[in-house]
Amino acid sequence: MHAVKWLARVGVIVIVVILFLVWVRQNPPYPDLGGPGDIKLHPVDQADEVPEFAEFRAALIEAVEDQDLDFILDCIDDTLRYTFGLNQGVSGFLRYWELDTAPEQSAFWDEMLQVLRLGGVFTDPNRTIFTAPYVFTSFPENFDPFQYAVIVEQNVKVYAEPNFSAQVKGVLNYSIVKLVPYGDRYEFAEGGAVWRQITTNSGKTGFVPDKYVRRPIDYRASFAKNNGRWQLIFFVAGD
Repeated sequence: MHAVKWLARVGVIVIVVILFLVWVRQNPPYPDLGGPGDIKLHPVDQADEVPEFAEFRAALIEAVEDQDLDFILDCIDDTLRYTFGLNQGVSGFLRYWELDTAPEQSAFWDEMLQVLRLGGVFTDPNRTIFTAPYVFTSFPENFDPFQYAVIVEQNVKVYAEPNFSAQVKGVLNYSIVKLVPYGDRYEFAEGGAVWRQITTNSGKTGFVPDKYVRRPIDYRASFAKNNGRWQLIFFVAGD
């Protein structure tokens, strides 16, 4: 009986070891490419500090995921800024994003969803204005916002070439990186994905899927509490 129990325990240990080796083979411990010169920008999200706003944002995220245009329209302030040029109220916003003619195909939904999922901060003492994402609100002033960006996830693989079958040179975690042109473009499609070439502050270069890279000049949004309601007051990109 004791021999049977001992063999059973050995069998369990062997299975665990095999599973661990399989996992390690599929998920090798890639080096951190950040190196000693790495500068990180960790996510910041103050939304939960004002439960009323956190509830509003959760409902807004759901509405954006469902492409609920009526909900969005109800959240837009009449003075909304959606461009650094001429702004023409709600009707102009709808035309700008083609929400009046082809709402299902509008790029607004993806852009807004990315902004909402990347945290943010309250930018006034009374906590009545919330601006997102954190990459815009917390980006260090000593970095050029046109040339530098943030890796917005942990353990993001950096590839030697812009395809998923290429050698993985290492990983980055919330690092600030410099954007490097690939040919004449800063972002490009290859192998079914959009890529960016980056250089770390330690001088390591490689390719990262664009979805993990965010610039402070990319789209950002600000919400203000007016007459007891949270409303979108700007949604712009650029500088």
